[in-house]
Amino acid sequence: MPGSWSYQPYLTPYDSFIFYNAIGKHEDYFYTPVAVAKQIVNGTNYRFICIAEPQQENLSAHFAVADIYKPISGEPYVTNITVL
Repeated sequence: MPGSWSYQPYLTPYDSFIFYNAIGKHEDYFYTPVAVAKQIVNGTNYRFICIAEPQQENLSAHFAVADIYKPISGEPYVTNITVL
């Protein structure tokens, strides 16, 4: 149903494709998605629950929520990352 969020406790190959194309490479953390929620609007909003693994010794691992928007035509991009 357009506008409502649907949750799935697993990722499809397409979900992984969207995530890794949008998240790119970060200097501080490597993000691993573990679950996703989707909202169909003018495009698709994704909300991925992730494990953030530090790439530097002075940082600690944590969970995060990565919000990604995939327009109808165009590339997906990150709109927000929230530390949990």
